[in-house]
Amino acid sequence: MRQDKFRLRTKKFRGALSQGIVFKIDEVLPAGKYAAGDEVTEILGITLYEPPIPASTAGDVVGAYPGSVPKTDEERVQNLDLAAFAGMPFFVTEKVDGTSGSFILDEAGLHVCGRNWEFRETPEQTFWKLARQYDMEAKLRACHARTGSYLAVQGEVLGYGIQSNVYGLKGQDIFIFNIFDITRQRYLSATAYRALLAEFGLKGVPVVAERFSIDDFDHAQLLAYAEGKSLLNPQAEREGVVFRSVDETPSNQGKISFKAISNKYLLKHGG
Repeated sequence: MRQDKFRLRTKKFRGALSQGIVFKIDEVLPAGKYAAGDEVTEILGITLYEPPIPASTAGDVVGAYPGSVPKTDEERVQNLDLAAFAGMPFFVTEKVDGTSGSFILDEAGLHVCGRNWEFRETPEQTFWKLARQYDMEAKLRACHARTGSYLAVQGEVLGYGIQSNVYGLKGQDIFIFNIFDITRQRYLSATAYRALLAEFGLKGVPVVAERFSIDDFDHAQLLAYAEGKSLLNPQAEREGVVFRSVDETPSNQGKISFKAISNKYLLKHGG
């Protein structure tokens, strides 16, 4: 693992896919009794790999990402019991490979953020250029005046200088995948999300399926479904797909969602 700087990546060994490493418990954990399901991540000192911020999107940091808005994380399908979603219709979108960006309006004003940090407005900061291009502050304020809700618009910034620009896009743009109602602490339903995208003149992440049932799929079949060509560029492989409940749910802040990442993409791009 030293050659990968101790970062676990998807690889093939003797034709078999590998996405982890197994140790004997007594080799890596202090003496004690452990049961299946015990959380030992912190004890082992394991951290989630965070890709470095692309130089083209870096800027002066104002502070941490606002705590009133959930960060953009989706559970991998391999970790889930699919039976829990029986009969649930899903809206499926392409998972695109860029860098996370958010436009957040609250009582303090407009916050323009990457995945972990809020950035100060400067003429060249990529997220701020996109915020000005789409007139986000005015649109979010108008929506608040009409509905009483403050919103966070979350998307993936793609294009020149970002993640090798795997889609071959010109310039830089943002593709929205979530809109979060800060006031209600709930995600907008798929229908409301798409209506607001149209109202704001924003691009959404590409839609793979309007209404999809996973009832007849197992984990391996969903991972196979994740593979395919990108809807942004048919010459590029897609990173995967995201499944999101069509209807608003009473729990999980209004939505059930998870991702299936293409193993083919991970092998090619070292994920």
